[in-house]
Amino acid sequence: MTVFQKCIAITLACVLSSARVNSSHLVGGKTNATYSQNSRYTPSASYHLDNATEPLSYNLFLDITDDNLLTYSGTVDITIRLLSSETSSFAINSAGLTVDPDSLQLTRSDGKIIPVDQRMPMVILSEFEQIYLNFAENLEIGAVYTVHLKYNGTIKTSLFKGLYRSSYRINGNVRYLATTFFAATYARTVFPCYDEPRYKATFNITIRHRPQHMALSNMPVAQSVQLREHIETSFEQTPLISTYLVAFVVSDFRTAATDQELIRVYAPENKVQHTEYAREFAIRSLRTLETFFGRQNQVPKIDLIAIPDFAMGAMENWGLITFREDYLIYEDEDSTTAMAKQSIAAVVTHELVHMWFGNEVTPEWWTHVWLNEGFARYFEYYITSQLEPTWHLWEQFIVNNVHSALSQDCNSDNRPMSYYATEPSILNDLFDYVVYAKSASVIRMIQNVIGFDTFKIALNDYLRLRSYLTTKPQYLYESIEKFRTVELPASVEAIFESWANAPGYPVVTVTVDTSSRTLTASQKRFFMPDEDEDPPKNELFYVPLNYASNVPASNDFDDTAPTFWLTPTTPEVTVPIESDIEWLVVNKQQTGYYRVNYDQQSWNRLIGILNSDHFDTDLPVINRAQMVDDVANLARAGEVGYDIALSLMQYLERETEYIPWSTAYNALLHLDSMYSSTIEYGRFEDFLRTITGCRYENVRLTGLTDHISRLHRGNTVYLACYSGVQKCLDDAGVMVKYTLDNPSSAIPEEVQAAVFCALHKHPLPMHDYETLNLFERYMLVPYHEGQPGMINRYLTSLGCSRNETLIEYFLALTANDYPGFPITAQQKTQLYIGLANGSPLTRMIALQYMQEHFSTVSYLLPSIAPIFTEFGNRINSQAEYEVLEQIVSKYGDTLASDVKDAAEIALTQAEENIRWVTKYAGAITSWLKEQNYEGTTQKPSGGDHGGGAHVHSIGIFVAVGCALMAIGASALPY
Repeated sequence: MTVFQKCIAITLACVLSSARVNSSHLVGGKTNATYSQNSRYTPSASYHLDNATEPLSYNLFLDITDDNLLTYSGTVDITIRLLSSETSSFAINSAGLTVDPDSLQLTRSDGKIIPVDQRMPMVILSEFEQIYLNFAENLEIGAVYTVHLKYNGTIKTSLFKGLYRSSYRINGNVRYLATTFFAATYARTVFPCYDEPRYKATFNITIRHRPQHMALSNMPVAQSVQLREHIETSFEQTPLISTYLVAFVVSDFRTAATDQELIRVYAPENKVQHTEYAREFAIRSLRTLETFFGRQNQVPKIDLIAIPDFAMGAMENWGLITFREDYLIYEDEDSTTAMAKQSIAAVVTHELVHMWFGNEVTPEWWTHVWLNEGFARYFEYYITSQLEPTWHLWEQFIVNNVHSALSQDCNSDNRPMSYYATEPSILNDLFDYVVYAKSASVIRMIQNVIGFDTFKIALNDYLRLRSYLTTKPQYLYESIEKFRTVELPASVEAIFESWANAPGYPVVTVTVDTSSRTLTASQKRFFMPDEDEDPPKNELFYVPLNYASNVPASNDFDDTAPTFWLTPTTPEVTVPIESDIEWLVVNKQQTGYYRVNYDQQSWNRLIGILNSDHFDTDLPVINRAQMVDDVANLARAGEVGYDIALSLMQYLERETEYIPWSTAYNALLHLDSMYSSTIEYGRFEDFLRTITGCRYENVRLTGLTDHISRLHRGNTVYLACYSGVQKCLDDAGVMVKYTLDNPSSAIPEEVQAAVFCALHKHPLPMHDYETLNLFERYMLVPYHEGQPGMINRYLTSLGCSRNETLIEYFLALTANDYPGFPITAQQKTQLYIGLANGSPLTRMIALQYMQEHFSTVSYLLPSIAPIFTEFGNRINSQAEYEVLEQIVSKYGDTLASDVKDAAEIALTQAEENIRWVTKYAGAITSWLKEQNYEGTTQKPSGGDHGGGAHVHSIGIFVAVGCALMAIGASALPY
């Protein structure tokens, strides 16, 4: 840009600033003219595009031949149609690109070139991520034009969004690839486009790349041409898609499938042999989905590609689905956990569902992204459960979605499912539990209200009517209304929208009157009390209710249709019940997205059934899990007493099913964390040992190998080892000893957390030199030969430790940066998080070390914000709080804004935790004593690190230090 052009730009910038258009940059300018804010050169200040035009097709060319994959260049030709009144200007999206204003050309469909306005061809609005294109004459309504632009961009190396560089290692050598992630607003950072989901168009993509690489995109390769030094790969035209679904990858990956096969999986050459399970499951899943929806997939090939560095789990780009590597690589039963195998199947199915929900039928704006993600999550579980029935995945839906969402959806600042925003920073953060777990849970609730057969027919109708179009919830409601056969208290739209447009959910309070034989139910919004926040608005919902009881007439737990409703206008109802009912359960199979509280007598009756010998025949597994989750959270919120909650959870001593135990795992760990600073904590450990002991005998660290037993090893077995079940400690000692004696063996991944925790927390029959050997086995190895996942679990397990010398030794490693030492900055962060998530002892030692070495630690770690967050979540004593407060007070002014915010929030959360201990610890202690749970009394946590710590000989750690010094110069760096 010339000096003269810069003067014009500055003048126009002032004008736009007065119109509240901030951070704008103006390109072009040939005259000395100054324009007022009412000029046609002044765009409107909006994150939305101006609706003047719409795209029909793109010809996109990208040159990705840079040796280091750091920069690229490209051209784009967008065929558009003028929609609104005659205008000489229109907007498209562009962010962070260097667009050449001299390249701008607009050609009408009859070949006429529309002259560019030479005074100001282009206005760049950085804040709104748009460029306005100006021409010397008005365009014609309905006419078709092609706009041509040339641009340059950078390939990101840290933010895994837009077009970015990923890396992996083979034989110690680093290899790079270029890949994309465009949702929600990152396509505009890669090429100028209409980057809003409502704008669908076809794409013709050509990529120039180096000969050692191959290029993939949404469609099959049309041709690949050898140039002098490079290759130019062109792809077939896509169907109508939104820009966020465009994708391409330039890499040297391989596939085991042939070009003629519909589904291929790509991965690094040393891992491609481990992709067969993902591919085989994708084939089965796709066939099942096509049958269910009554519609074939709409693209000629489906590539699944394993990306080493990926911000999300996966991305549903049509025809080229990108996955985090973990979700495609399956080695064998010994090397891959049952949960990892299950995740591969579920995530593959989730992304395939998007070919219908999201790709073919696309919400017109991100407000309704739950129409994509909610249905993808719902069918991820439903379809996978049909293909792998022994996994009981449809039951796991309750824990992983309903319970997960309920646990997060209970604060004053929660947002609703349908949430309107336009700022890119907000849109890109919408992909959370609300659009996944909550939306899927609400969809499941509505499915049970209208019946599964109606649900299926209505969805097929909805997909057929909106094929290749955009959508909004009203179209879904119309299809459901068209086919529904059940009576409802209001329209489908009114019922569904009460859940989609309001944050949170209700707790239904049930009171049984035995004298009048009636049940009274009422609703109010459930929330976790917080003294620093006002209670949220008491949102009211259309709540479907039903119940089952001991009476044969109402004992069908499988009939989940509602029998009565609570509504916004009738939030309380009373209904008659059978005369001989002894107990009842509301919300059969927990199909409703709400919690249930009972009067104390009804709770006591349910506790009696759960603690009886026939609990598993009287109550189905999902409702047992529901009661555990509800009572634990109701107690946490102060709605029921902890005597009720703990008495109910006592039944777990006889529970064998995974679903209730998976629910209890989270509830028990929360109680353990909050109660751990009290002097009677040993009694709670005894409670944990008692209820986990029997289940451990059935599962063991090594034993049954069915899928569900393997899932138990991820949590129930961990609780047994953590709490000190003797048989678990014995087995852990044997396993560690065997691993050390057999260099080719390894501790199975499924039990690593349990074994490492047992190793650090409880005395095992091991000598110091054996502990050193284990450390060397898993820590002091070059990266490409080691197991990073195991290293992370080892470091996290230090939160179990009661050995002050060991803790202080590892903390010392975080304040040093030894060349060649195989612990990365990220793993140092993981160590602090593990210690913060551990006991009062480990937290206090970590806090004090951080206080003493704050400048060094904060300099060497990528960010201490997550460390502050974890301390805030876990601190539960005044002594710990005071050390954290001293750190924030002393260093707060030196912190980056995001770190300081995290620190302030941590202090607030820690205060809330301490109030919880003050309020509830006494009742828990009283119940533990009444039930005769025993345990050694520990000192309250304080400056002496609390009680109960056992300190090994320091000689082992001196030896480890010597070993580190010996290998420091020779070990390969990360």
